[in-house]
Amino acid sequence: PVRSRAQGTMSNLSSRRSLLALAGTGLAATLAGCSQLDSLGGSDDGTTDAVTLQIRPDEEDAASLGSEIQAELENETISQQEAQLEYQERRLELIEAAATDFEESAADSDITIERAETAYGIFLVTGSDEAILDTLRDGTAGVIYSGEQYDALVQQQQQRAQQRALLEQQQQAAGNETTDSTTGNETDG
Repeated sequence: PVRSRAQGTMSNLSSRRSLLALAGTGLAATLAGCSQLDSLGGSDDGTTDAVTLQIRPDEEDAASLGSEIQAELENETISQQEAQLEYQERRLELIEAAATDFEESAADSDITIERAETAYGIFLVTGSDEAILDTLRDGTAGVIYSGEQYDALVQQQQQRAQQRALLEQQQQAAGNETTDSTTGNETDG
């Protein structure tokens, strides 16, 4: 019995050490991100040069969406490809809704929107360091990039939208072929 307590204590210690190491790594990454924001060209008056914010959807809504799609997959009401497309489309709707909320709330904050791609949740903004960091702290923004990243991020999202559209067309064409062959079989008999 004494030996098992010692072993239990040792495993707890290693678990605690792992947790502390992980927490330390997370803290270091957070501090590195904050120092990167400081190095983006903050001015003496506490404002930051333009930065790019990528807005994320509400966590509860995103989790609910994931569960809903997973249930449809498990019930076999949709295929894996259909599930992926539906998830991507509906997640974009959640992002757009969150981005619209951000646009409306920015007017009441110390943030100025310079450029916006609301459909993708990407904004080029200026404002006080505190206000910009608050968007990250409160979960509105998922990521803060340098202002120079804005165009590249928008282009990346546009390419993804084109890929989704192409997949949807392929899926519809495959669905039409299945319907045509099923219809053809019914009329032949």
